[in-house]
Amino acid sequence: MRERKEKAKRMLSDKQFEETKHYSKKYAATVLSIISAVLLVATVVGAVLLYEYIDDLEAFAKENIVGGSIIFSVICAVQVIFAFIPGEVVEIAAGVLFGPWWGTLFCLVAETLGSVIVILLVRKFGRRLVESLYPRDKIDSLPILSDSKKRNAFIFLLFVIPGTPKDFITYIVGLTKISIPMYILLTFFARIPSIITSTFAGSSIGDGKLFQAAIIMVITAVASGIGYLVYLYIQKRHAKKSKKECSENGKNQ
Repeated sequence: MRERKEKAKRMLSDKQFEETKHYSKKYAATVLSIISAVLLVATVVGAVLLYEYIDDLEAFAKENIVGGSIIFSVICAVQVIFAFIPGEVVEIAAGVLFGPWWGTLFCLVAETLGSVIVILLVRKFGRRLVESLYPRDKIDSLPILSDSKKRNAFIFLLFVIPGTPKDFITYIVGLTKISIPMYILLTFFARIPSIITSTFAGSSIGDGKLFQAAIIMVITAVASGIGYLVYLYIQKRHAKKSKKECSENGKNQ
């Protein structure tokens, strides 16, 4: 029993890792821009095909539960890795194709898998990979990097609040020393509120209940707007605190 407790403790403890800097920021940005452009075109084409063949896709998903769920899960995981693809669209599609409950489960598992891949990529290629996607001031605007004592609580809070850019936050998490099991433990259930509203809206669309879907989307939009304001407040407060600390350190020197 003691050995199991020690093993669990080691899994959840922070992991030491060294950043690898094989590629320049310019090279990483160029490669990612090309991939993003290709995927953007694929996303637009996919959205048009989804609208055009929604009935056929529903029939395929019902007749091929395993194959359909695997294909969808891969798409969902890729959406997390390439964060510019709006996750809500994929989650709504999950509700249309699989219903609210199965859709939520598939999204949870796939988004968690995609997030783990993101963390591993960041730890392989280092901060340069993240800075090729996001401005440095945006990366440093969250207390996840500087405040290790409150980091886990902040991660959970940012993932449970609807409207926060969770895929962007995952890239920032990759720069910390948090263990992957701990990350999964903190975020798996925290994702449920934002995912389940989208899958319920999608399910309503699939059932032809457009008014119900519209109500859910409006409520979700309001909640997401409030959540995003909270996210901006956290950023602003942390930036103000960091600026104050830098000023005080400058006076002390």
